[in-house]
Amino acid sequence: MGKRSLQEAQTVDLDAACREHAAGLRAITRKVRDDEADLAQDACLKLVETARREPVAAPAHLLFRIARNLVIDRMRSRGRAARLFQEATAYEQQPSSAPDPERTLLANERLRRALSVIDGMPDRRREAFLLHRIDGLSYPQIARRMGVTVKAVEKHISAAMLQLARGMRTDDGDD
Repeated sequence: MGKRSLQEAQTVDLDAACREHAAGLRAITRKVRDDEADLAQDACLKLVETARREPVAAPAHLLFRIARNLVIDRMRSRGRAARLFQEATAYEQQPSSAPDPERTLLANERLRRALSVIDGMPDRRREAFLLHRIDGLSYPQIARRMGVTVKAVEKHISAAMLQLARGMRTDDGDD
């Protein structure tokens, strides 16, 4: 009986907090037109639900925080809906970000040529180049992995870059 009367007293306190801070709730929920009353009611209900699970030391503070979070959620939801359902003309006015087929074909051909040049490199040069450019390793890391000096790594990568540039330039002139 004591526990039940304590819960009833807390419910009365929560009800009083909702009524007492109605103006503050309206000020917070006013940002979401047409849903102010619903959000204020939802905030009060969530406050009561929270109080059922755990004691609430500062009901007014929690009530305002819940209301702010509900307003933020509703505004985000409306923003997503607006972006999702915007008119088709808005899409038609935007240039396509997808590359045209000719550019895609040229890029694929260029990539194929670059890979061919890389495949034609001596093994150690190719290994150093790929460890640096693909795996993102630093020169000292590559030197440790390959068992060579940093200076040797510098020479391998420099030679690889030069071979790649020459190979690409030679192929560009063949078209």
